[in-house]
Amino acid sequence: MKDEDAKAAKRLRDGALRVRGAAEALGDRASQLNDSMMAHLLRLQAGILRDGAEVLDKRALAVDPPKGRA
Repeated sequence: MKDEDAKAAKRLRDGALRVRGAAEALGDRASQLNDSMMAHLLRLQAGILRDGAEVLDKRALAVDPPKGRA
């Protein structure tokens, strides 16, 4: 069971990394378009993707919280 949780958390974290990469690509493209409507829409989409990546990271922590002592 713990091994399955660790694998699920890794898949979630990997997904979050891919989503952040897509958000970065949209942000880069938006910066090339100056202040057009399309640039504005791309920035909005990038923000939505970053929020989604944060949700995936939180789910990964819920599935497989860090272990250790402070």
